[in-house]
Amino acid sequence: MSECKDIAEEASNYIEGNLPLSKRLGLFFHLVWCKCCRNYLQQIRSTISTISVIRPRENDNTDTDDLAKKLRALSQQDSSD
Repeated sequence: MSECKDIAEEASNYIEGNLPLSKRLGLFFHLVWCKCCRNYLQQIRSTISTISVIRPRENDNTDTDDLAKKLRALSQQDSSD
C-alpha cells in the first residue's frame, strides 16, 4: 500500500500516466481512502490547468554569454582555492 509521501513524490507521473500499473494501482487505492492526498492531487491539477491557460511570458534579457563568462571565472576561482 502506498503512503502520502509516495503521492507527493509521484504526483506528476500519476497525473501524466507515466507509472507502471502496479505503482499506479497502489497510488489509486491510497487516494481512495486519503482525502488529504486527493486534495493535494486536485491542487496540482488545478495549477497545471491554470498555468496552461495563462501561459506566463518571461521578459528575459539575460546576456547568456556574459553569464557563462562569469560562471567560468567563478569555477576557476573555486578550483584554485
